[in-house]
Amino acid sequence: MLPILQATQLLNAANYNLLGPLIDHHDFPLLVKKAGIVYVAKLARQDELPVLQTLASHPVDNMPRIQPPLIGDDCIVSVETLINGHNLAEVLVDHGPYAPIEVAQVADELLQALTQLARLKLVHRDIKLSNVVVSHGHYYLIDVNAARQYQENQSTDTRLLGTSGFAAPENYGFAQTDQRSDLFALGIVLKALLTGQVPVDSLDRTAWTPPDRLWRHFIQKATALDPSKRYQSAQTMRAAVPGHRFIRYPFAVGVQFSQHNWPIIKTSLWISYCCVLVIFSYAAVSGEATWGARFYNLWLCFIYFASPAAAHFINLWLYKHLPNFNWLRYRGWLRANEVVIYFVLLATSHPSL
Repeated sequence: MLPILQATQLLNAANYNLLGPLIDHHDFPLLVKKAGIVYVAKLARQDELPVLQTLASHPVDNMPRIQPPLIGDDCIVSVETLINGHNLAEVLVDHGPYAPIEVAQVADELLQALTQLARLKLVHRDIKLSNVVVSHGHYYLIDVNAARQYQENQSTDTRLLGTSGFAAPENYGFAQTDQRSDLFALGIVLKALLTGQVPVDSLDRTAWTPPDRLWRHFIQKATALDPSKRYQSAQTMRAAVPGHRFIRYPFAVGVQFSQHNWPIIKTSLWISYCCVLVIFSYAAVSGEATWGARFYNLWLCFIYFASPAAAHFINLWLYKHLPNFNWLRYRGWLRANEVVIYFVLLATSHPSL
């Protein structure tokens, strides 16, 4: 039986509804649906089966959920959840270079996935811009077609895989790939986000370097040609990410809110803030007989309630118009300047006004 025909029969027998091809004029990958969830079905090779079975029984955060593979006489079908979003290669074209804090989030989330892959003794082997998808403000590592299980007593990989510009030297047969190979490729991805330059040859060490010293040192260590000189684990590399302690995930506190709820919550908070400001401003002027006293009370309302909001919007404007500025390095100085300005405003609020 033809593999494609048998694959569709396997999907129908497993109660997947066929929606259509993911790519025009191609039979596979195929979009399918089951229990209200959209999946991507792919034809897999026999040597991919151990990896698919491992990931099906041990889901990894920040990666698609792999379903139990469907096995027939003439084909194997892998099924994984659809991550609906844009890959970093597309985003980089539209967005341009990422700000350091954005790169820190990319690194943090992908290193969480690589940490869990390492515990399963799996090596992804094809980390690149097009295999990282951003969806609802989070980053996901996709496409495990090139993944393999690490073998303790093996000198090289049986199949040489990887993408030129991102693959570590050992991907080309110099040694067996391991987690450090994935860390090398991730370092190239992060460097591309920082510089806006898409690599052609990952072995070119001079053509493009991050402008920031901390990130430059971090990338150089991650992409060292000698695996022994790289970060030796995803946990170690994650701890070394510049500014990783300042990463904030807005929906990770208490209940996990969805991205769709956040605009409503934010709008409600701003409306509440404005109502409080109006109430205090009215109370400040209603009990005073002179314009000097009213102005003084309004000035205090501005200092205590409006100036923090003004500082917030100024920071947002600067962050948007200076995307490559290293905010993390100067975070302390920026906050100190805000405090100084705040006390200057207090000093100007004298009752004699």
